[in-house]
Amino acid sequence: MMRIMATTETLQYQTTPIFTFNFTLLFMAHLFFGFSFWPYVLLPVFIQNLGSNLAEVGIIMGAASVSGMIMRPWSGDALDRVGRRSCLLAGGLIFFVTHMFYLRIDQIGPFIYFVRLFHGLSMGILFATFFTFAADITPVQRRTEGIAIFGIGGHLSGAFGVPLGEFLIRTGGYPLLFKTCAGFTLLFTLVSYFLKEPKKTGTQPRFHLSDFFRTGFLPKNRVPLIGNGLFALGLISYMVFLKPYAYEKGFTVTFFFLAYSLSAVVIRLVGAKWPDQFGLKTVLYPSFISMTLGILLLAFWPSPIGLLVSGVLCGVGHGFVFPILSVLVINRATENERGRSMALFTLLFDVGFFIGAPLWGYIAEHFGYRPMFYLSAISTLIAIGLFVFFDQSEPTLSPAKVRVNASD
Repeated sequence: MMRIMATTETLQYQTTPIFTFNFTLLFMAHLFFGFSFWPYVLLPVFIQNLGSNLAEVGIIMGAASVSGMIMRPWSGDALDRVGRRSCLLAGGLIFFVTHMFYLRIDQIGPFIYFVRLFHGLSMGILFATFFTFAADITPVQRRTEGIAIFGIGGHLSGAFGVPLGEFLIRTGGYPLLFKTCAGFTLLFTLVSYFLKEPKKTGTQPRFHLSDFFRTGFLPKNRVPLIGNGLFALGLISYMVFLKPYAYEKGFTVTFFFLAYSLSAVVIRLVGAKWPDQFGLKTVLYPSFISMTLGILLLAFWPSPIGLLVSGVLCGVGHGFVFPILSVLVINRATENERGRSMALFTLLFDVGFFIGAPLWGYIAEHFGYRPMFYLSAISTLIAIGLFVFFDQSEPTLSPAKVRVNASD
């Protein structure tokens, strides 16, 4: 009987579709959002051209995370109460206004900090909403696979969005870049309008800020949340400072981000089922190691080929780390808490950005890029250690795999 049940569950896993009409619309919205988001990895040179050093670049870039952190608790509550679709529309309109604000920046002063705060406000809404929505409409048996596939839209836009951004800057300067990003923002907001809101089940508990943060201190959530913050620390080092680093060396970042995004896409297409088949942590550990090696390579091999190889390693790591961490948090939350849990999850990413951008900028300015990349790599290694020694809330094998093995 148990063997029959396991076989039925396996067949259901294989036949339950991921690409429904709603999922496809959300995938396209995420793709267009990526084209408006990824070109901002080129913003640090824009800030440098206004007269800032690397330390100030880090502070200005990190300013966006402040409003994101402030917004997360309320965006999570809005996701559970107001709905996913409404949050996407609101976040899209705020992001569109942000692009228009960038067009008015011509010097370092209070206004650029205001714009970065406004930028972070939109990200505080959109990131949590996109991945909560994706988790809602993905079959629960294939959730890790579904979120991994959904993330392909963001990586595809990164593969082509960064080269497109460099082309736009060469053609019409940063104003053309900001206007084009605004166009893509309108496009993804329009697509979001036609999404069908997932059905709610049960009643939503009254929102209390203390309850939101208390969730993060539950033993089952601590390590995945801290791990996401450490993941952000590693990622921010090249998301913010690779462009100035390559600019100083005389290279283009196209090599890195093209390899980064395409390798993340390929690994998700080839191995989207691996976390559900072999276990979340079984795939998580080598993914963190791949990302660590990629970051270290940036320090040791500053050349176009080095950037290409580093991009592949970091992309493979990112391709699995983010969806696995997000699923660990989602699976440990009730259905009606999913929006708040994802908001808390993305809040820890903002914390990593808030700490990392100024910290890496200071280190790069005063000690050089190589020590910065060393310390960035160490942060991802610490994340592995936390999971190995302090997280016992998730089995090495996924629940689906455990059920199948139980029938033997």
